[in-house]
Amino acid sequence: MLLAIDTATRVASIALYNSDGVAAELTWRSRENHTVELTTQIVRVMELARVVKSDLKAIGVALGPGSFTGLRVGMSVAKGLAFGAQIPLLGIPTLDALVHAHVGQTLPIWAILAAGRGRYSVARYTARRGAAKRASDYALVDAAGLADLVCRGDHSPKTARAFFCGDVDAPLREALAERLGTRAVFASPAQNARRAAFLAELAWARYARGESDDTASLAPMYMPHESVEEIKK
Repeated sequence: MLLAIDTATRVASIALYNSDGVAAELTWRSRENHTVELTTQIVRVMELARVVKSDLKAIGVALGPGSFTGLRVGMSVAKGLAFGAQIPLLGIPTLDALVHAHVGQTLPIWAILAAGRGRYSVARYTARRGAAKRASDYALVDAAGLADLVCRGDHSPKTARAFFCGDVDAPLREALAERLGTRAVFASPAQNARRAAFLAELAWARYARGESDDTASLAPMYMPHESVEEIKK
């Protein structure tokens, strides 16, 4: 059984996963209470699935981007569990897990995480044959900056569409719709929920291939906060 932990933002999620699929999952708005809530919720989800610590064979954890505190809490708990049980630890980029819910999408996918102060951590993905591949560097942008990136990346800017998922709040949705019109396709609120089951699925695939990360050196991936970063061509 693999335990997946995602505390990258104010929404937290944990899941238990094995070769049969998802055994149990909890997703909730933690706000700033990861430190208080995470361990309690892990115990709860394990009780729901009737799983004990000795059943855990691997730990998956969100690497980021995300909030400094959220990522640090999730990584600390994941490392503690992996060290204590001497089991593999597998880090998964947060946006990779978010996009994995949309691998059937044929449009270019922009995965989005709120970074505060009207900024968003984003990356562009393409999905083929049931898997998504990141097609850009990560970027830290505001709403106008994201619209610029979408337009610059299109070879047919008047007709090409793009799919947006993740932390698409009302201001961002309005800004993209105003700039892109019907070219902007949005995931529904339920589809935008970042679920640890998708992180678990990616981590389980790595575990099944015999992969793991170094528990001592694995570290969260933070985005720069000093300025807006552009995706490299």
